[in-house]
Amino acid sequence: MYLIRHDQVALAGVCYGQSDVDSTIPYAHSAQKIKSFFKQNVKRVYSSPLKRCSLLAEQLFTEIPINYEPLLKEVNFGQWEQQSWSGIPRQQIDDWAQNPTNFQFPEGEHLAQFYQRVESFWGGFGDNHEDVCVVTHAGVIRLLLSLGLSCPWHDCLSLPVPFLSVIELNHQSFIPHYPTIEE
Repeated sequence: MYLIRHDQVALAGVCYGQSDVDSTIPYAHSAQKIKSFFKQNVKRVYSSPLKRCSLLAEQLFTEIPINYEPLLKEVNFGQWEQQSWSGIPRQQIDDWAQNPTNFQFPEGEHLAQFYQRVESFWGGFGDNHEDVCVVTHAGVIRLLLSLGLSCPWHDCLSLPVPFLSVIELNHQSFIPHYPTIEE
C-alpha cells in the first residue's frame, strides 16, 4: 500500500484540517515529482475528497478510477479550522497535547470518532493492501501506519509525514520516500 500526502497549501501557520483548500503547487508538477516512487502496479486508488488530495490523485492516476472516500478526510478541528495556531487558546492546545489520541476539538471531531472512521476504511481491505494507493492527509497517514504496523497510535504521532511524501507500507514495515526539494 502506498500512502501519499498532498503537497503544500497556502495556509502556513494555520489549522486547516477539513477545510477544502488548494495546493500552492500545480498538481501536475507534484504528480511528476513522485510518480517514480511506485514500484508495483497500482490497481486501486482511494483519495480524500478534499481537493488538495483529489486533484493530485487525478493527476497521478489518469488510467485508474479513483474512489473518493470521505473516511479519508483529515480530522475536523471544528472551531480551530482556518485559525492561526497562535490564535488558538493555549490551554486548549495543552489539553490536546496531554491527550493526543483522546481529545474533543471544540465543535469538531473527537479523536475517538476520527480513529473509528479511519479504522473503518482500513478494515474494508482485510489482508489485501498490496495494489492500493491512498492519497490523503498527515493525520490519516499516521493512523493508517499505526493500524498497518499493529502499534499504538500514540507511537506513530511523531512520525514525519512531510508534504508530498510517499510511504510504502508492507507487512509490518514501512519505507518513506520524499521528493527532492527544489530551490
